Amino acid sequence: MRLLAALLAPLVAVIALLAWVPTNGAARLQAVGDVAVSRLATPRAESPERSSARRSPSRGAPAVSASRHAVEAPLPLGVTMDVLTPGVVPKRGPVVVRGRVVNRSSDTWTDINVYACTSHQPITSAAEITAAASTESSTVTCGRTSVFMTIKSIAPGQSKRYRLRVERDELGIGTTPGVYWFSVQALGSSADGRDGTADGSVRSFLPLVEKPGTTAEVSLVLPLRRSTAHSSDGRLVDPEGWADDLRPGGRLANLLDLAEEAPAGSVSLLTDPAVVAAARQIAGGNLPRSLGPTQVAPAPDIDAVSRSAAAAWVERFRTLATGQRVLALPYGDLDVAAATEQDASIVARALDQSEDMFRSLEINAELVVAPPSGVLPSTALSALNRATVLLSDASLPEEVAASGEVSDAVISNGNPVQIYSASLASGGPGPTNGLRAVALRQRILADASVRALDDDDRPMLVVLPDLVDPGANAEEFFDELDRDFLDLGTSLAGSEEPPEVGDLAYSDRQAEGQVDAALFPYADQLIGLGHSLDVLLPQVDDVASTALREALSAASYQAVENDGSSASALAALMSTVTWFEARLDQVTIDAPRFVILSSRTGLFAMTVTNELDQPIRISVRARTDDSLVIRAPRTINVPAASSRTVNLSAEANAIGVHAVVLVATDADGREIQKSEEISIRTNNSGRVIWVIMGGGAALLFAAIILRLVRSRRNRA
Repeated sequence: MRLLAALLAPLVAVIALLAWVPTNGAARLQAVGDVAVSRLATPRAESPERSSARRSPSRGAPAVSASRHAVEAPLPLGVTMDVLTPGVVPKRGPVVVRGRVVNRSSDTWTDINVYACTSHQPITSAAEITAAASTESSTVTCGRTSVFMTIKSIAPGQSKRYRLRVERDELGIGTTPGVYWFSVQALGSSADGRDGTADGSVRSFLPLVEKPGTTAEVSLVLPLRRSTAHSSDGRLVDPEGWADDLRPGGRLANLLDLAEEAPAGSVSLLTDPAVVAAARQIAGGNLPRSLGPTQVAPAPDIDAVSRSAAAAWVERFRTLATGQRVLALPYGDLDVAAATEQDASIVARALDQSEDMFRSLEINAELVVAPPSGVLPSTALSALNRATVLLSDASLPEEVAASGEVSDAVISNGNPVQIYSASLASGGPGPTNGLRAVALRQRILADASVRALDDDDRPMLVVLPDLVDPGANAEEFFDELDRDFLDLGTSLAGSEEPPEVGDLAYSDRQAEGQVDAALFPYADQLIGLGHSLDVLLPQVDDVASTALREALSAASYQAVENDGSSASALAALMSTVTWFEARLDQVTIDAPRFVILSSRTGLFAMTVTNELDQPIRISVRARTDDSLVIRAPRTINVPAASSRTVNLSAEANAIGVHAVVLVATDADGREIQKSEEISIRTNNSGRVIWVIMGGGAALLFAAIILRLVRSRRNRA
């Protein structure tokens, strides 16, 4: 009996393993480390994914985000799809998918079967793809193919790789053209036991195109955007976050990785020039603002490796800009909707600064306004005639959107607007990140394929969300987009005869999400202070541009926090204004509080003190009544950390006491500092004295002459 039990033990183990497989067919297993790969020659089973209600009694509300996907309670196992080749259903050969299974729970999961799944019926229209991308994974039913692999166990917080190879005849997809679901599901055992529903999944689209009727022209726009907020001393806020984004594997670095894989002239870089300036500041150590060539040690939170990575990122961007189209956003990613309501002139300044920045980098760039939300009020368009305006179809009036005939360009109150699909920009379906490279690529292929099937030759403009991160697996992104039914380009041009739609859709909620109106008076004040300080310092040239750029960055779309508030940006801007005011307060002018002139004209002294560590050049003017004129030197130069006394002349048209305030100005006449009130008294005492002195002199000469005459007579 013991011998029989020993012989049967391996058989029992095999039967126990097969018990976890949801089929009864014979399997051939190939062990790979702690992973077993299985291929079953059995019909596939339909497999609904585990409902989020099973893990949580409530389901999240739709997210207000760029992805526009419904929020689902996470399943205990996360599944990624890092590689999917080819990106379409092949005529022959396998589909290979690779990724990781991540244990997001506090339990150890064992005997995890990882399946490739597909759908039976194809999606055949862009509207259906839009609807499919926004559906919850629990409502989508896919059939499991006969291909799966088994991962023995995954500890909490750990992950294991998977790789599935599905031959064409094992996909379960027929020959009907269209777009099919392709997903990977993970089923395992935990402390709660095991069932037949998925404990983790990832899904994407897989198009089947036999003979395309036309070629879809796709214009992919990659955004290089980020908050460029500064602290009161001029350092960038969140230097650690900047370092993470710029180093290899970071979000901004991943975007350049993706662009570098693109053929020349096939993508557009939608760039906030403030991001490039910020990367250069990180490369320089994120030093505080300075009024001169003072030596300050690099910030301790920016290490040498991070500075080097930032410098490399800037050079990579400049190299890319020579081969790809650059679309220049208003400097600082200015909130155009709020700015046009509060101070339209600041929009022109942001556009000018953007052009100046790219000109200094020797990069050809085109001005573009593309708000992250994809919407703008029609009232803002009149201030944007210098730039191309890119908005999503969410900005179209309700009656236009409901008609189902959405144009790729419209006219709103005489202003042209290019339109892109908000759904397409959100990428692939949830619950995972639909903007990772594979998910985004498959969404583009899916939309292009149904357009080709419908002979729809309208351009596809894909403007990705502002904080998109395509991930680090961009190697095969553009290779898989090289298809007969798809042509990559950078054209933003829409229909030759766009329709007039009237006012754009812009809700009260969207208006409430703008940056605080209180920011703009302080921004204007900062710009003025920077200009005055720049003119005041003849040996420093960039103070005005620094102040302007920081003011624009403070009024940015990126300044609005998750709760809709821009209080942090407002507080930082007010502190920056205080910093500039404190520097101007180091220039003072002093004069006597009371000056007496013995006549209607005279001189008095004034002292200019410069406590700055840079030489200054100022002018002086006087505020007084019309009966007094004060004349001063045209300019007064004062060395660093010193003072200078100059004489001013006063000329009065009337006798009396005149109140005077001396005002120090820059060369352009902007007020910098002023003295306390001076009282200047003028009278005629000087004239009387001169008359008396003259009379006395006359008497003296007369007496002398009389004495001489008498002296001669006496001699005679």
